[in-house]
Amino acid sequence: MAASRGIPRADAVQTFLTDLYASRVAVDRWEQVEPWAVARVRLHSSAGALPRSVVVKWIPDGQREARTAPWRLRSELAALQFLEEDLGIGLTPRVIAADATARFLVLEDLAPRVPLDQLLRRDGASAHGEGLAAFARARGALSAATAGRGPYLLRSPGRAGAS
Repeated sequence: MAASRGIPRADAVQTFLTDLYASRVAVDRWEQVEPWAVARVRLHSSAGALPRSVVVKWIPDGQREARTAPWRLRSELAALQFLEEDLGIGLTPRVIAADATARFLVLEDLAPRVPLDQLLRRDGASAHGEGLAAFARARGALSAATAGRGPYLLRSPGRAGAS
């Protein structure tokens, strides 16, 4: 709990997950990924279904500009749920929890991973043919799964039951 002291968002996440899992959840470490409103969070919990590490995304207080507007978080939540729950293609991090009122998402932590673009810049494309092929397969699967679903995808997340 000491790791979350002074970080209101960490306190809110800790309380929300404790209530959601009906088991005490403590934030052991909160590592913000600058310059974004994103953190990798280490958790301690007796709740078996909760992973040790999650990613939390939030809307900073007082922010209303396009990059941080609350509708973006709702849109991301809707897109992740659509891809995972509706299409079941397994290409996105799993949504563990979301609190629209507190304006944050708790997502599965896919680390440890090094982003493909960093590897390509560092080593060149020829050194990462397997990674490029995996990326191409994922993009193809995503395109195939969403083809023809434009009207569904273009629905405003502020309507149709979003909180």
